[in-house]
Amino acid sequence: MDIEGRLLDLMSRMQALEAGVHTSDASTATTAEVAQIRADIAEFRIEVSQDLAALGDEMAGLRRHLNEYLSSIQSKVQLQPGSL
Repeated sequence: MDIEGRLLDLMSRMQALEAGVHTSDASTATTAEVAQIRADIAEFRIEVSQDLAALGDEMAGLRRHLNEYLSSIQSKVQLQPGSL
């Protein structure tokens, strides 16, 4: 499931819990639902953290690649007669 879908699902579940009946059976079910929602949110946070870490690694790799490319171009330009 995509992130937006998961968030919408969590929001609808929270709204359903907030509007729930306060009987003892409903209270037990509500407690279980809240625990499940908290677990889902924790899992979502871990996934987002991992995705951000991977994005940071990709950006660092791109930065290194661009620096190497720029250095290569600069050295080629300096070697050409009449450059700049």
